[in-house]
Amino acid sequence: MGPLAMLVLLVAALALFTATMIRRLDVLRAAQPDDRTDQPGRRLKALLAIGFGQRKLLYEKGPGWMHAIIFAGFLVVAFRTLTMIIRGFDADWRIPGINEAYLVVHNLLELMVIAAVLYGLFRRLITRPGRLKFSGEAAAILCWIGLLMLTDLLGDAAKFQLHPDDPERGWAWASTMLSGLFAGQSDTALGIWHHVNFWLHVVLVLGFLNYLPFGKHFHVLTALPAVYTERLTPSGKIDKLDLEQLMADGAESFGVGKVEDFGWRRLLDMYTCTECGRCNEGCPTHNTGKPLSPRELITDERDHVYGISDQLAAMGRLKSKGNTVEAKAISDSIERPIMAGGIIEEDVLWACTTCGYCMAHCPVQIDHIPNIIDQRRYLAMTEAKMPAALQTAMRGLETNSNPWNQSAQAREEWCEDIEVPKLRDKQDVEWLLFVGCAGSYDSRNQTVLRALVKCLDAAGETFAILGNEEGCCGDPARRAGNEYLAQMQVQHNIQNLQKYGVKKVLTACPHCFNSILNEYSDFGIEFDEVVHHSQLLQKLLAEGKLQVSEEAAHEVTFHDSCYLGRHNGEYDAPRDVLGAVPGITQVEMPRSKREGFCCGAGGARMFMEEDLGTRINHNRIEEAATTGASEVCSSCPFCLTMLEDAVKETDRQEQLTVRDIAEVIADNLVVAGAPADEAPPAEPEA
Repeated sequence: MGPLAMLVLLVAALALFTATMIRRLDVLRAAQPDDRTDQPGRRLKALLAIGFGQRKLLYEKGPGWMHAIIFAGFLVVAFRTLTMIIRGFDADWRIPGINEAYLVVHNLLELMVIAAVLYGLFRRLITRPGRLKFSGEAAAILCWIGLLMLTDLLGDAAKFQLHPDDPERGWAWASTMLSGLFAGQSDTALGIWHHVNFWLHVVLVLGFLNYLPFGKHFHVLTALPAVYTERLTPSGKIDKLDLEQLMADGAESFGVGKVEDFGWRRLLDMYTCTECGRCNEGCPTHNTGKPLSPRELITDERDHVYGISDQLAAMGRLKSKGNTVEAKAISDSIERPIMAGGIIEEDVLWACTTCGYCMAHCPVQIDHIPNIIDQRRYLAMTEAKMPAALQTAMRGLETNSNPWNQSAQAREEWCEDIEVPKLRDKQDVEWLLFVGCAGSYDSRNQTVLRALVKCLDAAGETFAILGNEEGCCGDPARRAGNEYLAQMQVQHNIQNLQKYGVKKVLTACPHCFNSILNEYSDFGIEFDEVVHHSQLLQKLLAEGKLQVSEEAAHEVTFHDSCYLGRHNGEYDAPRDVLGAVPGITQVEMPRSKREGFCCGAGGARMFMEEDLGTRINHNRIEEAATTGASEVCSSCPFCLTMLEDAVKETDRQEQLTVRDIAEVIADNLVVAGAPADEAPPAEPEA
């Protein structure tokens, strides 16, 4: 075997691989356009950190490092394989100087990869962690990878025994040590051992390359492109639908009813899912017996794509040539269930709390939440399907701009007995306090807003509210898939915000905070500052504008709001606020900060019934109780409601209380050296 054999093998393997990949790309072309070429510098940085640096996987000490080692080994061995292919044409080819140093590192990584493979097989075949599905393919792939490393090491070992003066001997230190395995064999046998391992390695590599597009390990090829083309907008942001343009174009449906209604990047998500189960591990729906599991959502969609890939590829080829009419005819002719509510059942789509755990932990940047919202949009706006309780909330939003369906003119009744300026009366203020629907209408959360007002007054901050001119921020409607209604709410607010020239917004609701901070700019308004009340309280306490007295010593555990923490990266501010109160000791729940567990209210679930599996808020309050803390604190009105409900429903009223961080500060305010509710002694007259 020589140059001709290598040429034939290489041409055949690469031709087959190219044909397969073109077909896979044709499937992506069947989907909708999606520009992922902006901000190349930021994309390259993400590629280096998440793709090559394996940043997300390195959070895990065991399996994460195992995967990172295998990936690093692949990168190093890929160059080695290239040199072996070149040596199929020129046996003496090498790069002097570089080659020697490379061999030292290459041998080390090959041994590390073999160790990682053995660890991976032990996990899959012996310990079997709950998040992993047993897969014969996964075990076979690990063995395949191990064999790639072993053939390279043994091939060189036989060569070094045959040629003791080989210039690579010693540098390839692991192979040099292994050469003793071949001691005493004839030159003919050593030559056979070397050539068998050499050619077996090349065949295994080229075979592996051609197998990947047909199995779940396709991600080996697609992971880096997926990371480079990741969504760069904040994870809590849902992109605006251009409804006017869609209607002008004669759109027959909104959202995703067929898989080709997705953007091509969503289909790349399906190709790229590693089935690692990290998304399921902390998913509140998966962990409480709901029908939604993020991994299965993506793999079910992927299986559907593979099932109609011939038709999708044909569509993609037509669309790439501009033949959209013919492509649509193929789409209409495909016999298949509808995507939203068929391939993915309705209960699956409505179960999601949009907490973001799945996206935060996915090593290949899959966007589960936009995927689900796109399908909710189809159900809500095309099929007019929505859970009954959610329909009631949507009617409230439509008629009174709040999901409780209370009078729009009652929005400022919460502050009738305290002095809270309205922008219509007092516009020369620093902050617009965006109260939100919960703070306006929910009696429990009205006390939080009153506490916040007390803190702002004590700190000398100037603020005002929109009062009856305020509407819902749009979060519930948008995450329920009713984009038209969401845009109505947003545009109503923006009209009033622009009327008063608002530049700085303060809110005590992470959902309002996320919407105004991340989504309102899509509607043509920009702010100088949008802050959550935890962030402003943190600042006021640090500057000494707020002073607090000591509480009775007790332990507090803080529950992270998904829309403040995971989606917007703010974990420290609320903890710093609690830490400013002497007497309070903070204890963390096992699942906190990045690993935090949802209360169950996000994604419009606040207004839906939870009648499948166990209640998410019960799961969370059980965890809070195990810390031994006597109080659970939050910084979100939805979380506050869900946690208090869970305390009552699980009969823990004697064990746990629930407060917002603003209430903690307001309860302990000191003004001029005296508690805020006590007037300081009058100064004697001169």
